[in-house]
Amino acid sequence: MKFYLTLLLLLAPLAWGQGEMEHILPQGAFGVVSVGKMNQGELIWLRGRVGDGRYTHVDEHGRHCTLSVPVAVGQVTDSGLGIEEAAGLSIIVMSDKLNHALLSGERILSDQWRFVFWPREEAAKLPQADGYIVQGIEAKESFVLNSKRRWVSWLTGDSRLLRCW
Repeated sequence: MKFYLTLLLLLAPLAWGQGEMEHILPQGAFGVVSVGKMNQGELIWLRGRVGDGRYTHVDEHGRHCTLSVPVAVGQVTDSGLGIEEAAGLSIIVMSDKLNHALLSGERILSDQWRFVFWPREEAAKLPQADGYIVQGIEAKESFVLNSKRRWVSWLTGDSRLLRCW
């Protein structure tokens, strides 16, 4: 399994066209949710980011599979008005329950699951969690994985197609 996850890390930048996907995964990881770039918007008391992410994991046949995952991150805070591009995020999936929820398209609300921030050092002392937040989300922010799709998704087709290689 460790070999497959290492191979996943080496191939993920090719699949996404990003060079910033260099994570050392903890033992027992199921996969990685990653968003390269997000759009950030601010409106008076709300600040949020949305983006199209990818969940990459190794299936039971040893194939690498990727699935589109819409992501929304936000918080209620003092902000202004505006829209701009923002950096993405990375979350390591550690529980089988979260893995299956992502694959089945369930909406994942951050306050209903156990997510912890992944320290870069002393990885052996990490608490048990459904997912480790590696980058792109602050402690005050909430997030949704498999957030609501755009209203035109029925016209453009289902973007949740699972692709394996």
